[in-house]
Amino acid sequence: MATSRSLAFGSGTGSNEIDPIDIIALMVLPISASMIFQVFSFQINVFGEYDFTEPIWTVGGADISLALLITVAAVAWVLITNIVNAETDHGPYELGAIVVAILLPVAYVFVPAVESAVMWNDLMQLAALLYVSAATVVVSYLG
Repeated sequence: MATSRSLAFGSGTGSNEIDPIDIIALMVLPISASMIFQVFSFQINVFGEYDFTEPIWTVGGADISLALLITVAAVAWVLITNIVNAETDHGPYELGAIVVAILLPVAYVFVPAVESAVMWNDLMQLAALLYVSAATVVVSYLG
């Protein structure tokens, strides 16, 4: 007899549910990651026009933008809130997936070869966005 798992928004004490504390990060992450990987852009046109992909700092020729900071913070938030849970036992594949999800946007900004690989085709941009988003959701769900 097959059992089914349901996506539950529960207390966060068990696995196989998305923790309520992670929901905001999981909603913001795809938006900010899509700005980094240039799937779409977003800018505010009032009070002097602000683009979220404009560089805040430039370090070694790499532009650090608000979208990058939000993406890394959202992935780190989900990872931290699920590691703090003492009942969570993350396997090596799960930790590897989240490490790549954190490093992919950072490597896209700092490593020209990664940027070239992602920008090679529109599907690569979409795949990078989907990977970062899905890996973070999986860690939240399994944690």
